[in-house]
Order: sequence, then structure tokens, then C-alpha cells
Amino acid sequence: MGSAFRDAYVASLDQLTCIGRPLSPAVLEGAKGKKVKVARELAHIDVLLEFPGERLVIAIENKIWAADQPNQVAKYQQALCDLYPHYERALVYLTPTGRESPTISCDSSVPVYYQSYGDVVALLHQCQPAANQAAAYFIDQFKTHVEKTMSGNSELNSLCWQVFQQNEEAYAHLVNHYEYCKTRKMTELFRNLNRRLVSDSLFADYAGEMETKTSSKTDKQQYDLDIRLRNWPDGVWVKIYKHTWFGVFPFFRGGDLAALTPLLPTFTLPAHAVPDWSDLYFASTRFLVKEDRCVLDLGDTVTEAHLDQALTRVHNCIDEINQALNVRR
Repeated sequence: MGSAFRDAYVASLDQLTCIGRPLSPAVLEGAKGKKVKVARELAHIDVLLEFPGERLVIAIENKIWAADQPNQVAKYQQALCDLYPHYERALVYLTPTGRESPTISCDSSVPVYYQSYGDVVALLHQCQPAANQAAAYFIDQFKTHVEKTMSGNSELNSLCWQVFQQNEEAYAHLVNHYEYCKTRKMTELFRNLNRRLVSDSLFADYAGEMETKTSSKTDKQQYDLDIRLRNWPDGVWVKIYKHTWFGVFPFFRGGDLAALTPLLPTFTLPAHAVPDWSDLYFASTRFLVKEDRCVLDLGDTVTEAHLDQALTRVHNCIDEINQALNVRR
């Protein structure tokens, strides 16, 4: 995102609770777009932003669940004075809830700002439009993780509270039936996948040739859909699954290795085991990295758009297996 998030982060200090004399708005504004050095664990401080041209340094103590060590923040305040005697200095105490630190020195010339992870999520949401696709995807995952695991001041918490206030009884029903709703959602998504394997134009060339089988462990929220063409050797399949990940990979079982070796030497000499899947091997040369089979790492959040990606991968797997078989013919 270039300097978009960093500039928004620095500017946001003006809106935080501050102990001591805060940095002036002019100082914060003067850092916008300027060259910065970022250091980690300098004098044991988690993150440090130094703007040499503006003679400004901002330290961040990332305190998630741990308690302060004796005089910890006061020592960091003094370290900033010693390391940057002629700079404007500040320290941010970042916690899940924006709580106060019991170890600051109120007599120090270094002000301490209190910031929550909810504040950081709000800044990421504000800056996300400036991110490229890969960064935007990561930011979505990070925001979801923070909002689920750290009860800071978040937009999600506010929304839940509003719904609870409006209808507490309905909210209780939603909580009690959450597992049912997850099961129904995933069951319907996998039924849709099965239908699309027959109806999508992507698979028109394989009309009438496709064989599928489904299995599920709804108590564990695990769903599998295996696909093969009837003219393939027995034991060769492509799997779409939702366990923790929502993903796709082509496979055969260890018991079929001997029979498949003369038919598919490209995949069997050597055979590569599927990580974390007992007795399964890749019917492909393209899945050597574990993450290659992942479409979505938070499988419970899968949407129709992710089905499109999965089906495209299935088609690619079918093409690779067909090409490997054609070589033998």
C-alpha cells in the first residue's frame, strides 16, 4: 500500500488518549509520505519508526496478553531519550482493548499513547482500497482474526451489540443454531458443486463421463467431493474438500500405486504423498507445496466465488491427468 497505512497510522495518534505532552498535529502531518526507517527490537522495543529528515521517532510496544515487566514502559521512554536526544519522541502502547500501562513514567518527556487493535483494524479498513489483490486478501484475514480473538473496539463488536439490543431472544436463537446453519450452508454449497460439475460449460467436454462420490462428517464440519472420468484407471480422483481449508487436489491411494505405475509414471516415479492425508498421493506434478491445494484457508467462510476457483482447478487437474494418459497411448 505504499505509505498509505503508515501515514494513516501516524496521523491517527492525534485521536488517541495520550499521557504526557502529545506530539503536535504539525509534527504528525509533517511525517506524511516522508522517508522512514523501521526497526524491530531496538533496545527491546517491538517496533520503531524513525523519520530522520523530520527528526521524529515513534516507538510501538505491542502488548497482547502479557503483563508489563517491572518499569518496562518507563525504561522504553528513557531509552528513546538516550537514543534520540534531539528528536521529537513518542511511544504507542498497543493492546487488544487500548488499556493503560501501569509502568509508564509520567515525569518523562516522552508521551505514551494508548491504542487498541480495534483502532488498527479501522485504519486497515480505511486504507484497504489502496492495497493490491494479495495485500487486500491478507488484510481481510488479519481483520477477521483480530475481531474474533481480541475483544477491542471493533466495528464487528458494535454490530453484534446492536443486534443483541434489538432482539435478545433472536440473538440467542442464532447462537444456539450456529452449528446447524454452518452445516446447512456447507451441505448446500457441496450440492451446488455437484450440480455444476454436470451443468457448467467448463465441463461440457466430459458430459456423461464424470463420476462423483461425496462424504461428510458434519460433527467435524468436514466435507469431501471426489471426481473422476470413467475412462481413467481405477483409483485416480480429483478431490474438492472443506476440512479446515477449502481446497482441491488430484490423488490416488497407496494401495493403487503398483497398478498405476506403468500407466502414470509421471505421477508415480516417484510418488509424492499428500501432506496430512494418510495413504494419499498426488496424481499430479504441480502440488509439491502444501499450500498449492488451498483455495481458502478459512474454509468455513467459503462463498460461491470460491466455488468458481475450485471448479477451475478441477478442470486443470482433469486436463493434466488426461495429458499424462495420452502420453502412454
